[in-house]
Amino acid sequence: MKLKDRIKSFKRIKASLLKQNPKNWRIHNEPQHAALRAILKEVGFTSACLVRDCKNGTYELIDGHLRAEIAQEEKVPCLILDVTKSEANQILATFDSVTSMANTDQAALNNLINSIPDVSDDLQELLDQLSSNVSELLEMTKGEDESHLLLDSFSVLIDCQSESEQVSLLKRFKKEGLQCRAWIS
Repeated sequence: MKLKDRIKSFKRIKASLLKQNPKNWRIHNEPQHAALRAILKEVGFTSACLVRDCKNGTYELIDGHLRAEIAQEEKVPCLILDVTKSEANQILATFDSVTSMANTDQAALNNLINSIPDVSDDLQELLDQLSSNVSELLEMTKGEDESHLLLDSFSVLIDCQSESEQVSLLKRFKKEGLQCRAWIS
């Protein structure tokens, strides 16, 4: 199979000049802002924003909305893609989603985290959350298929702002004797 290379060029563009994509469906909450600010402060930019050349001297974001929002007055690395608006929409809908389909090898993640020396307090907090919350959440989501409980029952679904909030609520509700389980979507 011969794959197309749609990368036209690489430029550093002032973040505030990048057009926000009106179809961006990701909602970036404060914990995500804090985590990305911590890694950008500690390490800096390590990946480029994906942008579509609008052919009129402007560039529209496809991926990297939060990086651009945080950087505002700085120039951010951008891969300029030669794609149509329709193709940009396909990328926007699937790019991060495909990444999130991966499973976590908790032992490998913990080994990686433990190999990282001397980081800032903010970054250490993020690494600690990755190390503990993923294993706690995975432990809580293991178990028997309880689909039968959904029949003729009443349920409450609570949207959490972060994984740590979800873990905290699950612990609290189980301690209160409520039957509950994690739901990741």
